[in-house]
Amino acid sequence: MDYIKSGFLASLPFIAALVGVLASGVLSDFLVRRGASLGVARKGPIIAGLLLSTVMVTAGFTDSTALVIVILSIAFFGNALASITWSLVSALAPRRLLGLTGGMFNFIGNLSSIATPIVIGLIVTDDSFAPGFAYMTVITIAGILSYVFLVGKVERVSERVPAQAT
Repeated sequence: MDYIKSGFLASLPFIAALVGVLASGVLSDFLVRRGASLGVARKGPIIAGLLLSTVMVTAGFTDSTALVIVILSIAFFGNALASITWSLVSALAPRRLLGLTGGMFNFIGNLSSIATPIVIGLIVTDDSFAPGFAYMTVITIAGILSYVFLVGKVERVSERVPAQAT
């Protein structure tokens, strides 16, 4: 495969992600306009996107370059579809703590940027990247279960007003 063709093929999953990011916002807003609850409109695309992302595990079990590109494109699209998680912060956080809540949300979310390369570096062998895909799929399933069972009703957390000192 020449450099031009390999470069184009390598860009396809990222193009799919670009489309997924736009689709997440459009879908979420569409659901709100159609009368869906905020929880369904925000969590729905996240869960659907994470479910699509789990297809990545199959990439480790094929030798076909074209099939790997298709699989990764679907997974990247799903990951991007799930990227609307920031909308939950704006819907849940107390108004005066929106910046702090968003910062903590991103801080905790970005801890995976540290852990993932370390874990994948430890489990991937010279023969196969399949264990890395399996690890990411397990983490994705944990995310799906979290959104289904841990994230409750999507409504703003009420602000506690500090008691006045007398």
